[in-house]
Amino acid sequence: MEITWYGTASIYIEASGTSLLFDPFLKYLPEGYEPDVLRKQREKAFGTATNILITHGHLDHLSSVPTLYRDKPCTVFMTDTPAATLAKQGFPETRIHRIVPGDVLQFPDLSVRVYQGKHIQFDARLILQKVFRLSSWKQFPRLIHLLNLNMQYKENSEIVFYEIRAEGKRVQIMGSADLADDIEYPAEADVLILPHQGRSDIDSHNEAIIRKLRPKRVLLDHYDDAFPPVSELTPVDDFCRRMSVEVPTENMIEDTRIKI
Repeated sequence: MEITWYGTASIYIEASGTSLLFDPFLKYLPEGYEPDVLRKQREKAFGTATNILITHGHLDHLSSVPTLYRDKPCTVFMTDTPAATLAKQGFPETRIHRIVPGDVLQFPDLSVRVYQGKHIQFDARLILQKVFRLSSWKQFPRLIHLLNLNMQYKENSEIVFYEIRAEGKRVQIMGSADLADDIEYPAEADVLILPHQGRSDIDSHNEAIIRKLRPKRVLLDHYDDAFPPVSELTPVDDFCRRMSVEVPTENMIEDTRIKI
């Protein structure tokens, strides 16, 4: 099995001849912020996907789907709220496969079980930091535009946690860094893919998640600056070093394949 991260929560998994793409997002960056070649690499990788799975309906998980797949043969798996968002944008209903927690999606030599997840709760300290930092005011029109755009992409508490089983391995993908209180998640997966962004205390917050799920290996995603000034790069090196005493923990590097 191979795992590739393409920024934000975009994860590409290849196993047993089947490929799955989770939360494809074309970063919403100012002109000149990123080399053109990197965006083209992302678009090329996304363009080959035919099985797209969405964890929830927020801007940075769903908004690129119409751009990428409106006119391409594919199936997009998602819950009702993101499906309704795409329907308003004229995305073909025939390409949408609606899912609910408890579903098991079957692909050739690969299965995906759907669990109820939970969106991370932004804390007051983080919100105030974003509002009052200089970069937010320097890009104020862009900030307002992003906030207005985000209002179009609801999640309505429909967050899913995916577990992929293939080649004798289990890989868990969290679209947001929190767990539902009343769900018993399977522990000791071979790999947990964990977003590392969304709280000022994200290190201690994610430590608790890792200790609860007890994975054999942790890969961090969603720590990049993908839609400034709302987003920002989250430092991960110290967290990876500290947590690796308990479980191998590493940040994924964009467009780099990881074999498990």
